[in-house]
Amino acid sequence: MLKISRLTDYGLLAAVYLARHSGEVAAAREIAEFYHLPLPVVTKVLKALHTSGVIRSHRGVGGGYSFETDAEAVTLGQLIEVFEGPWDLVECETFDDDGHATCAIRGACPSRRFMFGINRAVKGAFEQVTLGDLVRGGMPNAVIDKSQLGSREAAQ
Repeated sequence: MLKISRLTDYGLLAAVYLARHSGEVAAAREIAEFYHLPLPVVTKVLKALHTSGVIRSHRGVGGGYSFETDAEAVTLGQLIEVFEGPWDLVECETFDDDGHATCAIRGACPSRRFMFGINRAVKGAFEQVTLGDLVRGGMPNAVIDKSQLGSREAAQ
């Protein structure tokens, strides 16, 4: 079943910490102590976030990492991909480096059409949640206006 790794979980915490202190430089030790996490793992996730361009690194005395982007422009899906790499719920939607599907029965699979839609919906949900949402601790606005659902039912 879909489950994010501990590394991804720690990476999300580090990203949230830096976004909450946007523009400020924070050392890996500071973040590790704040969340009571192992320093080597926090260092690893910070390097991954830096390599992917999500955060900046600062060398020297007083160095560390900082978040200097708009938190609304970074999605949960992007952050997960930093740590998990490209991912799909089912193998039929996964392609190798040459662009070939990795699933051997992809063409004959009876559930592929349905799984494609489910895969897109789940990945789309991760793309709707921003780092800003994580910082605020709230969910984004619903894609569907639920107030309109009642009016449709009444019209039928």
